[in-house]
Amino acid sequence: MKSRDRSGEVMNGRRRLRLGLALLLAFCLAIGLAAGDAAAKKKKTKASLFTGSASPNLVVPDEPGTGQEVFVTTGITVPKKFKGKTVGDLNITAIKTTGDAADSADGLDLMLVGPGGRSVLFDAGALDGQSIGPVTFDDDTPTSFCASPPCSDPDQTLMYPYAGTTNLVGVFSGDQGPLSVFNGSPMRGTWTLYAWDNDFGGNNVVNSWGLQITAAKPVTG
Repeated sequence: MKSRDRSGEVMNGRRRLRLGLALLLAFCLAIGLAAGDAAAKKKKTKASLFTGSASPNLVVPDEPGTGQEVFVTTGITVPKKFKGKTVGDLNITAIKTTGDAADSADGLDLMLVGPGGRSVLFDAGALDGQSIGPVTFDDDTPTSFCASPPCSDPDQTLMYPYAGTTNLVGVFSGDQGPLSVFNGSPMRGTWTLYAWDNDFGGNNVVNSWGLQITAAKPVTG
């Protein structure tokens, strides 16, 4: 009887050991799956926002007085991890220019062209002065430029040298939301900033600029 009891105890001990190992394995598997889900969510979050900047110190030659502007370019490339994603919101960040004359910025024009071919032209020449920024263009802010104070519109609070965040009222045909033209266009690829001078008298240098692009949320249902 004692031998049988010992045999039963051994068998029960083995069953308990196997059960414990099975539970431990299931617990470890659950933790691994949860960690994998968290990593995937983190990766997805990272891939939904692109930020990039460039400091080209790009010289924009003065218009020679013949009406023949000289176009120069600088680019920022959105990498392949954003392949297939489209723009949900775009801001042009930290544009800074310096000029060598009191009214250098008056003749400066800038145009952003996306990898899909869409573009926005804005006339920095609407802003009097020598140097600009760093200024961020954001459709979602009510703040706009005040180039010739005092300005009657209470939202026109960003004054020379225009360092801060503003929409494009006053520098883009009075339209408050021109950057939304890029919504729905491809994110991946090279975004090119064109710069040129349309008025004789003073050179400009584009010191820095950047992009902040939020991917559009997938359409569901």
